[in-house]
Amino acid sequence: MSIHNAPRQYLNWGTSLGLLLILGLAVELLLQQYGLRQQQAEQQRLLAHANEVRAVLLGELNATLHLATGLATYIPAKAGRIDPAELEPWLKGLFQQGRHIRNIGLAPGNRLTFIYPLAGNEAALGLYYPDTPKQWPVIERIIASAKPMLDGPLLLVQGGQGLIYRVPVFLPDQSYWGLISTVIDFDRLYAEVEAVARQRGLSISLLPLDGALPQQSAEAEAINLVVPVAGASWQLQARALEPLQPLPLGLRLLGWGLALTVSLLIGLALHSQQRRASLLLALNQSQRDFLQAFERAPQSMALVDNRGCLLVVNQAFCRLLQLHATQLVRQPLEHFCVPEERADLLQHLAAIRPGPNRSWTQHLLDAHQQRIAVECSAAILGPVADTDQARILHIQDIRERQRLQRLQNEFTASVSHELRTPLTAIAGALGLINGGALGEVPPAMAELLQIAQANSQRLQALISDLLDMEKLLAGQMRFELREQPLWPLLQDAVAHNQPYASQHQVTLQLQEPAAPLSVRVDAQRLSQVMANLLSNAAKFSPPGSQVTVSAEDLGDRVRIAVRDRGPGICEEFRPRIFSKFAQADGSDRRQKGGTGLGLAISKELVERMQGDIGFDTAAGNGTTFWFELPVSTSRQESSTL
Repeated sequence: MSIHNAPRQYLNWGTSLGLLLILGLAVELLLQQYGLRQQQAEQQRLLAHANEVRAVLLGELNATLHLATGLATYIPAKAGRIDPAELEPWLKGLFQQGRHIRNIGLAPGNRLTFIYPLAGNEAALGLYYPDTPKQWPVIERIIASAKPMLDGPLLLVQGGQGLIYRVPVFLPDQSYWGLISTVIDFDRLYAEVEAVARQRGLSISLLPLDGALPQQSAEAEAINLVVPVAGASWQLQARALEPLQPLPLGLRLLGWGLALTVSLLIGLALHSQQRRASLLLALNQSQRDFLQAFERAPQSMALVDNRGCLLVVNQAFCRLLQLHATQLVRQPLEHFCVPEERADLLQHLAAIRPGPNRSWTQHLLDAHQQRIAVECSAAILGPVADTDQARILHIQDIRERQRLQRLQNEFTASVSHELRTPLTAIAGALGLINGGALGEVPPAMAELLQIAQANSQRLQALISDLLDMEKLLAGQMRFELREQPLWPLLQDAVAHNQPYASQHQVTLQLQEPAAPLSVRVDAQRLSQVMANLLSNAAKFSPPGSQVTVSAEDLGDRVRIAVRDRGPGICEEFRPRIFSKFAQADGSDRRQKGGTGLGLAISKELVERMQGDIGFDTAAGNGTTFWFELPVSTSRQESSTL
């Protein structure tokens, strides 16, 4: 090797090495880009399949939960009363449609008193939610928001895991009644969704969403999706059952050759085209799944454009109107509405905005021009067909709900007009007979006539209490609140109830307050509250004892207390003592009689007068029922000055 050729040789080697490095860098860059595309394609495949799994999960949950929402309208319609014989056929129908419902429970006053079916769920009967520290904070939020919410998965006291759909129920006067809990068999539902995921090559896990959802990246091993349903959110994590295979070593070796560069580019182009085709197929499949779920939904549903024209209707909507889909599609919805409500319908549809659903009641006309009372709920769906913002419309037939309301009103009218008048005549006639107006009653008949008179008076009291409770719940009872001295009102209450207390050999004692007190109340309603409390205290006090009535100044409120010397209230009865028709289970209390409405009516009356009511009791040491009322406005102003 000559000295002159050495630099050139070095330059050639350097050039060859540089060219080799450039070509190698180009190959590695191409291979790297190919690997990234492959990861992105795999990630997109996972995302599409994960969305399909989420759609199946949401469909199953929404279809199951929707079946139980109608029960929330039944309780207020029945004024909070639970009739198992009437509920069980309805609940049986719900279970036939809801594949994943494990049980439905009613919890008036937050205590689970009714479960269907009871078999297999006996362990949950009588559960008092405030005693469950893991569930009660969530239940408190549900009650405060007055909105249904899905909670779980939770370990059930009867065994297994469940999702619990809780619906807070409020009576027509907006007073809180209790909860309706629909328990969904989480294990079975999760197994079904997991089977769908395995068919798509995924392994999934469903976890509560504690914070913000992590952002996805091309290198992420799992897909994280939010599953929002019924006021709750979960995080659905999806992973591929088989990990992404690394790039073949032979491809890298061939890539170092210039001849394979074009083949590699063509392969990437073909792969991208195939990926786009797969995504298009997945999108079409997702749309078909959505339309299938929409078509088979048990509730009437329709898609409308921003002008109220029907785009798509499901089978339930066609059955409701007794029309074929071809007679409904592309027709304005207002054509199937009663004429006098068409303008309101258009206003409701125009007022729909992104966010919470908008609900209203409406009357539609079926194929025979028969009026159908419905409750509509609508929300913005997104672009569909040729419209930018389609509305999805849920339509619920409420004719049965209205029928139940009419039955309730007819029952109240029947009690008022058909029972009250003849019972008054019967009680009056029996009173005249027992009083000797028709001559001396034979001793053999006297006891029977006295029993008949006592029972007729008891029925009169029951009817009066029923009518009072109905008026309170309907908001039809008038209150004339005015400022007046408290002491004369308490004196009248004690004087009027002393004859009844004397029948039980009990003395009513009124303790005069240290200073005159004035309250803003309805005198008649206050007298009714005092009569209920004093009669209860007299009934449950031992003969020869005293019932003490006192009034205490609390500043801006006055507390009136009625204390007896009875046996006290048993622990298990205390949570429902102010419930309608509530009576203790002890035989001694059953012998005392009563309608079970007195304390419930007293609570409603006190609260309508801006007061509070409660009790203090201890076994063997008697019970003190108290209620607090606001002081008069003039006194509040003087104390402020």
